[in-house]
Amino acid sequence: MNKPFSPTTLDIFINSSSPISRALSRLLFACFFSCGVVFAQSSQDGASSDGGLHAYSARSGSEDVRERIAVPSKRNPAFRVPAKMRPRVQFWIDVFSKYGKHHAVIHHRMYPHIIFDILDFYGKAESYSEVKLEHHRKAEIKKKTAEIESALKWLASGKSPRNPFEQHIVTQMSSLPGGTKKYQDVYKNDWIRSQRGIRERYREAVERSGRYIHILERVFVLEYGLPIELTRLPFVESSFDYKAYSSVGAAGIWQFMPATGRLYDLKVTRVVDERRDVTAATKAAARYLTDAYQRLGTWPLALTSYNHGVYGVLKKVNQLGTKDIAQVIERVHDQPFGFASQNFYPEFLAALEIYDDPEHYFPGVRKEPPQEIARRKLTRSVTAGEVSRSLGVPVDHLKNVNYALHSHVWSGRYPIPSGYTLNVPLQYRTELASMKLPKASAASVVSATSGDTYRVRHGDSLGKIASKHGISVASLKSMNGLRSDLVRVGQTLVVSHGSSSSSTLRPTTSRAAMDSSVSVGSHQYQVRSGDTLFSIARAHRTTVESLKRANALSSSSIRVGQVLKLPSGAQGGQGEEAVYSVRKGDSLWVISNRFGVSQDAIKRRNGLTSSSLRIGQKLNIPR
Repeated sequence: MNKPFSPTTLDIFINSSSPISRALSRLLFACFFSCGVVFAQSSQDGASSDGGLHAYSARSGSEDVRERIAVPSKRNPAFRVPAKMRPRVQFWIDVFSKYGKHHAVIHHRMYPHIIFDILDFYGKAESYSEVKLEHHRKAEIKKKTAEIESALKWLASGKSPRNPFEQHIVTQMSSLPGGTKKYQDVYKNDWIRSQRGIRERYREAVERSGRYIHILERVFVLEYGLPIELTRLPFVESSFDYKAYSSVGAAGIWQFMPATGRLYDLKVTRVVDERRDVTAATKAAARYLTDAYQRLGTWPLALTSYNHGVYGVLKKVNQLGTKDIAQVIERVHDQPFGFASQNFYPEFLAALEIYDDPEHYFPGVRKEPPQEIARRKLTRSVTAGEVSRSLGVPVDHLKNVNYALHSHVWSGRYPIPSGYTLNVPLQYRTELASMKLPKASAASVVSATSGDTYRVRHGDSLGKIASKHGISVASLKSMNGLRSDLVRVGQTLVVSHGSSSSSTLRPTTSRAAMDSSVSVGSHQYQVRSGDTLFSIARAHRTTVESLKRANALSSSSIRVGQVLKLPSGAQGGQGEEAVYSVRKGDSLWVISNRFGVSQDAIKRRNGLTSSSLRIGQKLNIPR
């Protein structure tokens, strides 16, 4: 089979309700898997190195992913609910599915399942304005909190309940140790809390999840070898709202902060915010969780770090001397986390239970159909209007599948930058595959983030960066629209006008063909996505200067697909062993698929006794 469905062939997410299509899909996947075909990891954002069209079937999502992992109805043991945490998890199941937006659940902060009272504002919501309703809600919660404190003080004195409400509090707290002191602890430590229900919003989240869940499952399970359960995290993070922006600046269904997004290679510029591109952000989330798991050792802790940070969690578990998530979360007087972090993993477990049986919690709920799109990486900057005219796609339709693009792109102020992976509705996939891009104008280059880029590091200045890339400071400022010479660490700068290759978008080769073409000859190398002169020189045991001299390069800029001459004496060509440096997001599974070598072969060659890797670790890859 020369061209299997893989990220290097076609990036199409489709779904068919036809029984025949479903049967054919299962047959094709059974053939691929039985023939040993692996869904290899593509370059960043699923884009191939030569700008070709990519495709995946939605059948590689929910249904067939479940078939592949062989336990379609059983939860991964790592995500079973510990007995100690069951009441807490049930509380969040109720918040998500039982209590609505006009309910206020007044509960014990440290033991959320202990509910003092539930206030219902649905009647008032029918006649009050939003502002009046919110004022009324706050006043009633304050009044109820005072009533609860009064009851707790009475009970803390050792006296018997005076009324049914105080008896209710006694019953609710009967399972807690501490005698009468447990009542005192609540009002002295301000442990009375109000939680708004989100039943309506969560139902919408279940509906929206159908649009993208197949993408998440394919990326996590087939590309990164991660547990399928992790793909339910956006229910907690964003309610699967792909347009979401938080008040603190997090964005997209995975709610990446700008700095974290850039750390995981998501572009966040004035033109593009890849945190809102579901595919790109999902790959970044998979890499983050892989890193967190390798550092923390358990999935519950890795998930908690999504809210609290890896180093924050690591510090806390070291202080407590345990990695048992139930012991960490159910501590009271020395609880290491705030309320949000303490309850983040229990909320995730609640989301798992609801997703496994949505009809039980939301009768009649219907998920949106999988979004059907074709994707292709642009090799030149182009305006939205030009794409619309070339493909015959209304701009509004393009906008609806490209949430990563800023409003200035749709207004025509900026073009879509080179390197962006464009999404189009599936019915335009043929037009997208044959689309020819116009030559970029000088204005387009200046106003958009296109061409090769450089991320500013500590100690950099515009002068140093310009000199390093063989351009003038004036050109560097012009390409990036800079008015001053100031740059900040982490800032991404355009350092070249991009490739001068043909504007025709070529179809991609198969994964096997692409891999075999990397080393074109014994003294040549074809540049791949993510390569730099430094990484190529290191892999072939030569220097950047030697590579530049051999290829008459005046700067360090290279383009994907470019064929470089290797200096005499360079090593690591076709047929020889490669040396690979482990990067963020890598796992032994990912590396083995990238190089087409078994995990066991890599482990044997490097004397590894486990599959654990560390960033920066050098691996010899047998040929």
